[in-house]
Amino acid sequence: MRDHTLSLGLHLFGFVTALLGSLALTWLVRGRARKLQLFDGHDDRKVHRGDIPRVGGVAVFSAATVALGLTLALFGSSVLGETAHGLTVILLGAAAMHFVGLVDDLYSLRARVKFVFQIIVALGVFAAGVRVSSLTLPGVGVVELGGTVGLVFTVIWLVGVTNAFNLIDGLDGLASGAALFALTTMFVVAGINHQYGATLLTLVLAGATLGFLAYNFHPASIFLGDSGSLFLGFMLAGIGLLSSQKGQTVVAVSIPIVALGLPVIDTALAIFRRFLRGQPIFSADRGHIHHRLLLLGHSPRKAALVLYAACASLALAGMLLVNDSGYVALVLLVVGLGTTLFVQSLRYHEFAELGRVVRKGFKQRQVIGRGVRVREASLRVSELGTLDEIFEALGSTFAADDFQRAELRLRPSFVYGQGVASLDRRFDDDLAVWTWLRTEVAEASLWEIKLPLIDEREGRVGSIVLWQDGLGDETALSHMHTIARELRGVVQVKVLTLWHNDAYGARFRDDGEASTFEVVVPLPTADDGFRRRDELVAGEGKGASRTRRPEGGARSKAR
Repeated sequence: MRDHTLSLGLHLFGFVTALLGSLALTWLVRGRARKLQLFDGHDDRKVHRGDIPRVGGVAVFSAATVALGLTLALFGSSVLGETAHGLTVILLGAAAMHFVGLVDDLYSLRARVKFVFQIIVALGVFAAGVRVSSLTLPGVGVVELGGTVGLVFTVIWLVGVTNAFNLIDGLDGLASGAALFALTTMFVVAGINHQYGATLLTLVLAGATLGFLAYNFHPASIFLGDSGSLFLGFMLAGIGLLSSQKGQTVVAVSIPIVALGLPVIDTALAIFRRFLRGQPIFSADRGHIHHRLLLLGHSPRKAALVLYAACASLALAGMLLVNDSGYVALVLLVVGLGTTLFVQSLRYHEFAELGRVVRKGFKQRQVIGRGVRVREASLRVSELGTLDEIFEALGSTFAADDFQRAELRLRPSFVYGQGVASLDRRFDDDLAVWTWLRTEVAEASLWEIKLPLIDEREGRVGSIVLWQDGLGDETALSHMHTIARELRGVVQVKVLTLWHNDAYGARFRDDGEASTFEVVVPLPTADDGFRRRDELVAGEGKGASRTRRPEGGARSKAR
């Protein structure tokens, strides 16, 4: 009974001392930071407005250190129990992280420099004996990680979680609130595992964080800064690592991951999003979870409360994993499904595009089939000797696909010869010398794709124009590259070779010469001093499409 009373008293003393110390120290640090103008900078990613001090981590670190020191002085260092060595190592590592962050708050260190220091601290923790050396996997048994793999695993965990907390510290009260929920889970885990030194440390950290949150919740009057987020992140990562050593099972490793779910998920999403965008992984953006909630219309206070609810759910799930019971798999499944639904509700464009690509991947047989038909048609057209045969083959090809209409358009200067070439080719509209229609109905939703035909002098002589419903099937235009490269090239060669020597071209020219043509005369403007010119642009004979007149042009008739 006496031991129980002693344990309750020291835990209560540690928590209350840290809480009161944090309330007082945060007020002092805030006032001092304002005098020294240690304000958080403004940029497009920042949510806050106005000058807010950024060195609140000094108050959290100092309150936790003083409270823990007073508790040990009053109750003796033996209260840390068998985890004393590991906790001491974690505390020293966290202190080093705090000072790295403080230097960054004061002098703005480069990201690479901070990252190198963080790795050095993590290597020191590993060298001091706090590490994961083995895992027990279901159906596999104990897996020894070995020195190298264990080192990599430990460093990635410590540095990753530390920076994850740094990344989510972009909204009033978010990082400190998330830390409180994670500390609650780790307190329960440490208590069940009889790690009373860890329970004391988690309560001390919780008291220091709660006192700071009173100033940090929206509207915040002080921020954690790197000095606070790196300190809390490293402490949580280290305590989680110690708790996983108690039971070498996959569940023991899952508990800190689930408890620290929000920063872990946010960091994983940031890395994956930037990879999908082709953006540097360590670059900054406004795509973090709290940014998305703000973009969806939530106020900073409501966004923080939504994320608190997510942290509470993950904390509860982490506690349910402690007993290693038969429903562990169910808990992890529910956490996974909940995370998936939550991420979907954030409407990340990167994942919407990824989903589209995946759905399109299931239809690759259609894409392959279309590409093969285009290549076969290109080979068939290359072997034909008349334009009539070529146009018939093109009609069969487009009919077998989803195209609704196709035309071959040529410039009048190419069709009738250089004698009727326009003075300004900007108004030299193409003539539709061949048209294929699936239906007579003109659909406003159809997409128009124009593929240019180029002569040997790199001059444009016409184009192949295709219409297709691009809003329907996602794979509708997937073979356009093959059409543009293979089929267009073959048709281009055939038109340049055959048009002036083929019966089809002769019939078109004879019909066009007997028709009436429009002469478009662009009027001069004051802006560009455009010179008056006469231009022969289109024919109204058989097989030709009526030209569009330039805006502002006058029209006259000529034979």
